[in-house]
Amino acid sequence: MTGVGVIGTGALGHGIASRLAAGAIPGVTLAAVAGRPESEARLQAFARQWRCQATTRPSDLPGMGARLVVEAAGVEAAREYAPPLLTAGADVILMSTGALASRQFVLDLEHAAVAAGRRVYLPSGSIAGLDGLLAAMEGGDVEVAITTRKHPLALREAPYLAGSDLDLDHLHEAIVIFDGSAQDAIAGFPSNMNVAITLATAAGDLDRVKVRIVADPAATLTVHQVKVKAKSGTMTVELVNRPSPTNPRSSWLAGLSALATIRRIASSLHVG
Repeated sequence: MTGVGVIGTGALGHGIASRLAAGAIPGVTLAAVAGRPESEARLQAFARQWRCQATTRPSDLPGMGARLVVEAAGVEAAREYAPPLLTAGADVILMSTGALASRQFVLDLEHAAVAAGRRVYLPSGSIAGLDGLLAAMEGGDVEVAITTRKHPLALREAPYLAGSDLDLDHLHEAIVIFDGSAQDAIAGFPSNMNVAITLATAAGDLDRVKVRIVADPAATLTVHQVKVKAKSGTMTVELVNRPSPTNPRSSWLAGLSALATIRRIASSLHVG
């Protein structure tokens, strides 16, 4: 039985932990959940409900039986806890892939993983087509682009728009509000562009992935369109994502991708 720990009890972490606690994946059990000190009462309530352990010190998860830890608490938590967790003997599933925009963090992560003989897994999150991109990369000369279309209200708190004269509350038609690199996209839209960094990591270069963000007042769901141009051919994948049933600001597919990654790790047959 593989013990899994989950960092974060927001919509994403809660969805993952609750499914694991319910026995959704054969051979996998929820060992413990972790969160911030101010969330201790909430953590203890979940621990009683899910019959697992709880801690406000995520680095303690391996000692609680978690040989695999899912980070679902944001970029800062990913950067703070992922390397120590690897060193402590746990594999890590990184949901906040925006953390990988820092080259120093990537180096720290790789060093910790190699030194401890552990692995870091990056789920596909709210996009698809990573397997095709990785295959195309073997042929070299790959161009990657992603266009994300969201309702303006989902973008209004982005740092990129701070001080802008753009009035997102009164848009009457779709407009492109960002056109640039994955590196600049995650800096300007840290809550929306983990997908761009996941693509860029697969492509091996933060500047290789071109990102366009469209604010569309007619959009009822978030749409990601990924285009890959390679020697082996071209690929276009479009995802129209429904929000999490428990949090309209969170992607349902992102949580499901974490569960699919855990299932794949636990299985003797790997597809893709």
